[in-house]
Amino acid sequence: MTQIRRFPNVLLKLSLRINRLEVIKDGIFLENTLLRSLDLSFNRIKTISSSSFIGLEKLKELDLQQNNLSKISFTHQWFASFKSLVYLNLKENFYDEYQPDISSFVRLETLKMDFVFNKTTILSKQFKNLKRLKLLDFSGFTGHCSVPVLTPHTFQNVPHVRHLNLSMCKIKSVQIGSFNTMKNITSLDLSGNTCLKFQVLENVTADIQFSAIKILKVNKIHKVFDMNTYLHTNHIRHLRNTSIQELHMDSNRLQQVEPGALRFLPRTLIYLSVRDNMFSLGPYLNDLLALSVETVDASGMNSFHKEDRHPETCNLDLVCTWHTNVRLDEFTDPQFNHLWFRSGTNEQGNFGRTVIPIPYNLTKLNYRSCGSQYNITEVELSNNKLQSVDLSNNILTRWIGPLRNVKNLKYLDLSSNMCSHLSTFFFSPDFNILEELSLRNNLLGLILPSDIHGNTFQHLLNVVKLDLSQNRISKLPKLIFKSQRKMKILDLSDNSIETIDFQVSHLKNLSYLNLKNNFITFIDSHTIVEINFIVDKRKKLAINLSENKLICTCNSQKFIDWMGSTSVHIVNKTHYFCQLSTGERVPMKNIPELFTTLEKDCTSYVVLTSGLVVAVSLFLIVLIMGICYRFRWKLRYFYYMVKIRSRTKIPQIDEDENEYMYDAFVSYSDDDRSFVHTQFLQTLEKENGIRLCLHKRNFLPGNDIATNVTSAIHNSRKTVVIMTYHYLKSYWCMFEFNMARMESIYERNNENVLFLVVYEQISARDFPMHILEVVQSQSYIEFPNDEQGDVVFWRQLVTALK
Repeated sequence: MTQIRRFPNVLLKLSLRINRLEVIKDGIFLENTLLRSLDLSFNRIKTISSSSFIGLEKLKELDLQQNNLSKISFTHQWFASFKSLVYLNLKENFYDEYQPDISSFVRLETLKMDFVFNKTTILSKQFKNLKRLKLLDFSGFTGHCSVPVLTPHTFQNVPHVRHLNLSMCKIKSVQIGSFNTMKNITSLDLSGNTCLKFQVLENVTADIQFSAIKILKVNKIHKVFDMNTYLHTNHIRHLRNTSIQELHMDSNRLQQVEPGALRFLPRTLIYLSVRDNMFSLGPYLNDLLALSVETVDASGMNSFHKEDRHPETCNLDLVCTWHTNVRLDEFTDPQFNHLWFRSGTNEQGNFGRTVIPIPYNLTKLNYRSCGSQYNITEVELSNNKLQSVDLSNNILTRWIGPLRNVKNLKYLDLSSNMCSHLSTFFFSPDFNILEELSLRNNLLGLILPSDIHGNTFQHLLNVVKLDLSQNRISKLPKLIFKSQRKMKILDLSDNSIETIDFQVSHLKNLSYLNLKNNFITFIDSHTIVEINFIVDKRKKLAINLSENKLICTCNSQKFIDWMGSTSVHIVNKTHYFCQLSTGERVPMKNIPELFTTLEKDCTSYVVLTSGLVVAVSLFLIVLIMGICYRFRWKLRYFYYMVKIRSRTKIPQIDEDENEYMYDAFVSYSDDDRSFVHTQFLQTLEKENGIRLCLHKRNFLPGNDIATNVTSAIHNSRKTVVIMTYHYLKSYWCMFEFNMARMESIYERNNENVLFLVVYEQISARDFPMHILEVVQSQSYIEFPNDEQGDVVFWRQLVTALK
């Protein structure tokens, strides 16, 4: 906008900031009698007449920051129109030494304006009329401020001001007494005046003692590359006479504090900020126990810095304020060895124990981004009320512990520490009321999978929120969260998880499970059952599966069906994509329709697959059974031969010398034993010296029958079969016959070892097929019924066996 238009008289607040306004026409706001706030900042306004603001008698807030106002703009009494104004912002208008006459703004409470003085630095007498003025903002961060020297006369006309902002005002010197008249001051900001140095604190604190001061800010009153500084007692000793509550000393290259100095801080101090300094160990650490602070912000220690673009030119730069009498080697001084995190083991092989003094009333500690490179060994804190600790963004790579005396801790942040080792006893039983634990952006995926018993988090019984994101976790043990029954939020995003192997059914209070950006393809049926169990108990559960590699195949059919029908809130599920079996990625905007298509394709595929599987299975079963039946005797023979040869107590045959234990094994039915044990045994063994093996006499006790039979056949040169009807009906006789047949085929190179003696007249049709084949293809002998034939029979039998 280049011109202000007329607005109806219904507005309470009007903002015209960041336009191209140059002139405020006379009477343009004449009808806006209800207007209470007017913002004309960041325009190009040069001229304001006495009639520009007519009609704004009830206006309370006026912002003219960042315009082109000058001394000429204030020659007219345009500000006479404002009778109710309580807020006025004139920042970034005056570049020269000039103080506009605003004495008529008797109700003004907040004034923000440029403060530029080259020689004398005194606020004019017109400010005496502004007795309601509470906040005076001259900060160079938001305007133009240049006051090289503050004197006892600078603020003598504003003794009623409570909040004074002199940050970045290029102050080089503060004379004692400069704030002596400001007994009502509650907030003083001297930050960004890099030429002041810490010595100025003695004058400042001397002036504000016995005042109403509550907040003191002296951030960055040293240059970026000044020497490290030492806080002396005389810098802050006057603060013991104040009721100060907040003290800000950021970015001052603080390294050491004089012993005993901290004891001069008042008991009313509840907030201490020492961010971006360079503290090292020293005797002052013991004085921490005397502090009454509730919150300490010590973040950003040892940060990397660049020189300011436009550094101030000071009278004396690079001043070393180190106390020359103090000599301390923090690594070797035995007085402070117990305060150091050891990075290794001691002479006994045990990790070092660290004792840390903590102010008793401290509830919140911020120690993030300090570049600390320690192993957290056994740590014990002094008695404390700590509730929140932030140790994130350091290099605490090994958490060994245990951590003790943290019985009031509710929030702990150990994120971004590159930790790859977490002991199962790091979280001691003292963590019994911890509610929020952040372990984000570490390397815990290298250690957590080995905790199969779930001991790492076993003492965290009251954790409500657990953040394990960005830890390169590929798998979590089933019992890893066994003790977190009160957990509501579990963040496992940005990991490498493929399947949910850990148990979740007991997490009945779980309300949000974040699995975003992992390698999950689908959730298996078992896990779905556990999730449904939680929903049945809690009713409300949200799961984030975005940016995973979901698939829409027959294997994930149940998962897709569950996604479309479950009462679980799948975060942004209509924006998910899944990959088909063809490799194509499709959006999951309409999950029920996608499931229907998938079900149809998988049903036909399942029927065909099932039929083929059944048919092939039946064919294989029949084939195997047929093969086993066809070669049943061969298989049984091999089985018993292996069994025989595995037993060293059974003598083995020396095939090269062709020696056997027996000349013949006699296979006969027990019903024919009288013939075998009398006539057969007498004629062959006793009269002709043929060694016979009879099962009644020669079988080894303790062995099963089949093993004895196979061993006897194997260790005999021949097998004589006494063939009778009783023989054909006996199971063991048939077993002996077939084992002898297998012996001749597989051990004797098809040598005929069977010798059949037909003791009874047997019809050919009564022989089984496999015996008839042997009878027809091999020689046999019939037992005669006459005496002459008897002699021939025995002679031929003896000849055959010898």
